[in-house]
Amino acid sequence: MGFRQPSKWTRFRFTDDQALAKNRDKVALVNPLDELFKWLPESDFAVLAHHFAKHGRDYILLVEDCLGSNPGQHEILFTHCVKAACETRVRDEVWLKSWSDEFADYERWTSVGEPDGYVWGTNWSLAYPGFRAVLDSAQAAEWSRKLGKQMFETSLETDRFFLRLVFHSIRSRKTSEKHETISQVTHRL
Repeated sequence: MGFRQPSKWTRFRFTDDQALAKNRDKVALVNPLDELFKWLPESDFAVLAHHFAKHGRDYILLVEDCLGSNPGQHEILFTHCVKAACETRVRDEVWLKSWSDEFADYERWTSVGEPDGYVWGTNWSLAYPGFRAVLDSAQAAEWSRKLGKQMFETSLETDRFFLRLVFHSIRSRKTSEKHETISQVTHRL
Protein backbone atom coordinates (compact mmCIF):
# COMPACT_ATOMS: atom_id res chain seq x y z
CA MET A 1 0.00 0.00 0.00
CA GLY A 2 1.60 3.26 -1.12
CA PHE A 3 1.64 6.49 0.80
CA ARG A 4 0.27 9.57 -0.89
CA GLN A 5 0.10 12.80 1.04
CA PRO A 6 -3.63 12.89 1.81
CA SER A 7 -5.07 15.95 3.46
CA LYS A 8 -5.66 13.99 6.68
CA TRP A 9 -1.93 13.61 7.36
CA THR A 10 -0.64 15.48 10.37
CA ARG A 11 2.90 16.62 9.67
CA PHE A 12 5.19 17.45 12.55
CA ARG A 13 7.50 20.32 11.50
CA PHE A 14 10.40 21.13 13.70
CA THR A 15 12.46 23.86 12.15
CA ASP A 16 13.46 25.23 8.77
CA ASP A 17 16.42 23.19 7.48
CA GLN A 18 18.14 26.20 5.86
CA ALA A 19 17.87 28.25 9.04
CA LEU A 20 19.16 25.27 10.95
CA ALA A 21 22.21 24.95 8.70
CA LYS A 22 23.10 28.63 9.25
CA ASN A 23 22.32 28.77 12.98
CA ARG A 24 22.82 25.20 14.17
CA ASP A 25 24.24 26.27 17.54
CA LYS A 26 21.41 28.76 18.22
CA VAL A 27 18.36 26.72 17.24
CA ALA A 28 16.45 24.81 19.92
CA LEU A 29 15.01 21.74 18.26
CA VAL A 30 11.75 20.13 19.14
CA ASN A 31 11.95 16.36 18.87
CA PRO A 32 9.24 14.97 16.58
CA LEU A 33 8.18 12.51 19.26
CA ASP A 34 7.09 15.40 21.48
CA GLU A 35 4.29 16.15 19.01
CA LEU A 36 3.41 12.47 18.64
CA PHE A 37 3.09 12.08 22.41
CA LYS A 38 0.38 14.77 22.49
CA TRP A 39 -2.07 12.05 21.39
CA LEU A 40 -0.19 8.73 21.65
CA PRO A 41 1.16 7.39 24.95
CA GLU A 42 4.88 6.49 25.04
CA SER A 43 4.02 2.86 25.80
CA ASP A 44 1.13 0.41 26.20
CA PHE A 45 -0.13 0.60 22.62
CA ALA A 46 -0.24 -2.21 20.04
CA VAL A 47 2.17 -2.38 17.11
CA LEU A 48 0.18 -4.14 14.40
CA ALA A 49 2.79 -3.82 11.64
CA HIS A 50 6.07 -2.10 10.82
CA HIS A 51 8.00 -1.95 7.55
CA PHE A 52 9.57 0.28 4.96
CA ALA A 53 7.15 1.95 2.56
CA LYS A 54 7.05 0.43 -0.93
CA HIS A 55 9.34 3.16 -2.28
CA GLY A 56 11.92 2.44 0.46
CA ARG A 57 12.44 5.98 1.78
CA ASP A 58 10.01 6.11 4.70
CA TYR A 59 9.31 3.71 7.55
CA ILE A 60 5.72 2.91 8.56
CA LEU A 61 4.26 1.82 11.88
CA LEU A 62 0.64 0.75 12.19
CA VAL A 63 -0.39 1.18 15.81
CA GLU A 64 -3.55 0.77 17.84
CA ASP A 65 -4.20 2.77 21.01
CA CYS A 66 -6.97 2.94 23.59
CA LEU A 67 -5.28 5.09 26.27
CA GLY A 68 -4.30 8.28 24.44
CA SER A 69 -6.44 11.25 23.46
CA ASN A 70 -7.27 9.84 20.00
CA PRO A 71 -8.04 6.10 20.38
CA GLY A 72 -8.02 3.94 17.29
CA GLN A 73 -5.62 2.72 14.62
CA HIS A 74 -3.03 5.08 13.18
CA GLU A 75 -0.32 4.99 10.55
CA ILE A 76 2.85 6.71 11.71
CA LEU A 77 5.25 7.57 8.91
CA PHE A 78 8.90 8.26 9.74
CA THR A 79 10.07 10.19 6.68
CA HIS A 80 13.51 10.00 5.07
CA CYS A 81 14.49 7.02 7.21
CA VAL A 82 18.22 6.43 6.66
CA LYS A 83 18.52 3.68 9.25
CA ALA A 84 16.14 1.02 10.57
CA ALA A 85 17.59 -1.68 12.78
CA CYS A 86 15.38 -4.34 14.34
CA GLU A 87 16.23 -7.23 16.62
CA THR A 88 14.27 -9.71 18.69
CA ARG A 89 13.35 -9.22 22.34
CA VAL A 90 12.18 -12.82 22.68
CA ARG A 91 14.69 -14.75 24.81
CA ASP A 92 16.80 -17.50 23.21
CA GLU A 93 15.23 -20.35 25.17
CA VAL A 94 11.73 -19.08 24.28
CA TRP A 95 12.67 -18.95 20.58
CA LEU A 96 13.62 -22.61 20.78
CA LYS A 97 10.28 -23.54 22.37
CA SER A 98 8.42 -21.43 19.78
CA TRP A 99 10.24 -22.65 16.67
CA SER A 100 7.54 -24.80 15.05
CA ASP A 101 5.02 -23.31 12.65
CA GLU A 102 1.97 -23.71 14.91
CA PHE A 103 3.27 -20.74 16.95
CA ALA A 104 2.96 -18.53 13.85
CA ASP A 105 -0.75 -19.26 13.45
CA TYR A 106 -2.99 -18.58 16.46
CA GLU A 107 -5.79 -20.94 15.36
CA ARG A 108 -3.31 -23.74 14.76
CA TRP A 109 -1.60 -23.10 18.11
CA THR A 110 -4.92 -23.39 19.97
CA SER A 111 -5.89 -26.51 18.00
CA VAL A 112 -2.71 -28.33 19.15
CA GLY A 113 -3.40 -27.63 22.83
CA GLU A 114 -1.69 -24.24 23.33
CA PRO A 115 1.87 -25.51 23.90
CA ASP A 116 4.26 -23.41 26.01
CA GLY A 117 6.19 -20.81 24.01
CA TYR A 118 5.86 -17.43 22.31
CA VAL A 119 2.76 -17.20 20.11
CA TRP A 120 3.82 -15.18 17.05
CA GLY A 121 0.37 -15.71 15.57
CA THR A 122 -1.25 -13.03 17.71
CA ASN A 123 0.04 -10.75 14.91
CA TRP A 124 0.73 -7.76 17.15
CA SER A 125 3.10 -6.76 19.93
CA LEU A 126 2.77 -4.59 23.02
CA ALA A 127 4.85 -1.42 23.05
CA TYR A 128 6.59 -1.63 26.39
CA PRO A 129 8.71 0.14 27.48
CA GLY A 130 7.75 1.81 24.18
CA PHE A 131 9.15 4.86 22.40
CA ARG A 132 12.24 6.72 23.51
CA ALA A 133 13.82 9.74 21.85
CA VAL A 134 17.57 9.26 21.56
CA LEU A 135 18.78 12.72 22.54
CA ASP A 136 22.26 13.82 21.46
CA SER A 137 22.38 10.93 19.00
CA ALA A 138 25.75 10.61 17.29
CA GLN A 139 24.09 8.79 14.37
CA ALA A 140 21.44 11.47 13.87
CA ALA A 141 24.13 14.19 14.10
CA GLU A 142 26.28 12.41 11.50
CA TRP A 143 23.35 12.00 9.11
CA SER A 144 22.33 15.65 9.69
CA ARG A 145 25.85 16.70 8.73
CA LYS A 146 25.93 14.45 5.64
CA LEU A 147 22.51 15.48 4.32
CA GLY A 148 22.26 19.10 5.50
CA LYS A 149 18.83 18.25 6.96
CA GLN A 150 17.92 17.79 10.60
CA MET A 151 17.72 14.10 11.50
CA PHE A 152 16.48 12.43 14.68
CA GLU A 153 16.84 9.03 16.30
CA THR A 154 14.23 7.05 18.20
CA SER A 155 13.87 3.57 19.58
CA LEU A 156 10.76 1.50 20.08
CA GLU A 157 10.77 -1.56 22.31
CA THR A 158 7.96 -4.11 22.46
CA ASP A 159 7.60 -7.57 23.94
CA ARG A 160 8.64 -8.91 20.50
CA PHE A 161 11.27 -6.56 19.04
CA PHE A 162 13.56 -3.57 19.53
CA LEU A 163 13.53 -1.06 16.67
CA ARG A 164 15.91 1.88 16.17
CA LEU A 165 15.21 4.52 13.48
CA VAL A 166 17.12 7.55 12.19
CA PHE A 167 14.69 9.79 10.29
CA HIS A 168 13.81 13.40 9.36
CA SER A 169 10.19 13.95 10.39
CA ILE A 170 6.98 12.20 11.42
CA ARG A 171 3.53 12.22 9.83
CA SER A 172 0.53 10.42 11.19
CA ARG A 173 -3.03 9.75 10.23
CA LYS A 174 -5.89 7.92 11.82
CA THR A 175 -7.02 4.97 9.73
CA SER A 176 -9.74 3.46 11.93
CA GLU A 177 -11.67 3.89 15.16
CA LYS A 178 -10.90 0.24 16.06
CA HIS A 179 -9.06 -0.49 19.30
CA GLU A 180 -10.37 -3.93 20.22
CA THR A 181 -6.97 -5.65 20.09
CA ILE A 182 -5.16 -3.40 22.59
CA SER A 183 -8.31 -2.97 24.72
CA GLN A 184 -8.06 -6.67 25.61
CA VAL A 185 -4.84 -6.08 27.56
CA THR A 186 -4.76 -2.39 28.58
CA HIS A 187 -7.41 -0.36 30.41
CA ARG A 188 -7.74 3.17 31.71
CA LEU A 189 -7.47 3.44 35.48
